[in-house]
Amino acid sequence: PVTIAVQLDESLDAELDALASSTKRAKSALVADALRSYVASERQFMEAVQAGLADLEAGWRVDHDSVVAAVRRAIRLHS
Repeated sequence: PVTIAVQLDESLDAELDALASSTKRAKSALVADALRSYVASERQFMEAVQAGLADLEAGWRVDHDSVVAAVRRAIRLHS
């Protein structure tokens, strides 16, 4: 394992203490889980951005007016 230092404001530390107490888990385990989730989410977001940029470079795009018209049609169909 790697050890890192993190500075938290007092209110977040108090919330983390309460969660650790109620779940009977170590604060470090909770922080590691939170970081794992955050990193996975950010990685997924960045992959989606890269896929979107690749689509854009390949010419796959829809102009704004077409999107607005499609949304308005969908709204009318479901109203």
